[in-house]
Amino acid sequence: MIFTKHVLFFRSLRVLYQNEPLETLLDTRKYDYITVVSYADLGLEHRGFRVKKKTLANIRLNGTPEEIAGRFARRTQQEIKRTYAMPDLEIRVAEGDTEEAYGLYREFERAQGRKPWKRDTFSNLIHFNAYYKGELIAAVPCYDLSPYLQVRAIFSKRLGAEDKELYKIIGSATRRLIFEICKYGKERGYAFVGLGSVNYTTQQKANVANFKMFFGSEEGEEYTYIYRSPRFLFLENARDFIRGILRIKR
Repeated sequence: MIFTKHVLFFRSLRVLYQNEPLETLLDTRKYDYITVVSYADLGLEHRGFRVKKKTLANIRLNGTPEEIAGRFARRTQQEIKRTYAMPDLEIRVAEGDTEEAYGLYREFERAQGRKPWKRDTFSNLIHFNAYYKGELIAAVPCYDLSPYLQVRAIFSKRLGAEDKELYKIIGSATRRLIFEICKYGKERGYAFVGLGSVNYTTQQKANVANFKMFFGSEEGEEYTYIYRSPRFLFLENARDFIRGILRIKR
């Protein structure tokens, strides 16, 4: 999957690698900033790229849906089973762009003091949404990167301390969404579902990492290759220098 952007005289390229022809695609004369994300080691550091590695949680889709769910942690299986007895819970799959999902995501990120991704990053995704009594309460959008589905984000409705029962419903519904993604991928011949990186450096990150591993996930590696042109590096260094001067004056 390829994304390009042109702002003023800068051009950037982002590639979620699916065996594209790299010799043609990664022409550094055309772009000031290039990012390539891959599950395979492409060796691009020998072509002027910087590489970062992450440990990932991947759900393999071998076996039947029942066998896939059977590899989940027991508590996770129980939470998913609970959702089938909720008449007010509805699971929907929507391909394309959804304003509603982005609105929930934006609220979720801001509530935790993070800056949301831009609106256009929610284009060309498959949206797995959970509704309770007609209201969107949880969502897990995915990239279609055949032969795998890559989760873009996991987010839900923010609640007050008094909404304990709805909080439990949201937790169960979110687990159900992950299972629905597995079933969707299995039916269409995908190899695995990528839940993203696992990181145990803080308690909050460890909680998220443990959540991802509860789905019988296997650890894998992600390679992110970054190229910055000489012009981009010059302007980046100039920016940092000016910021340093301003901090000193304060």
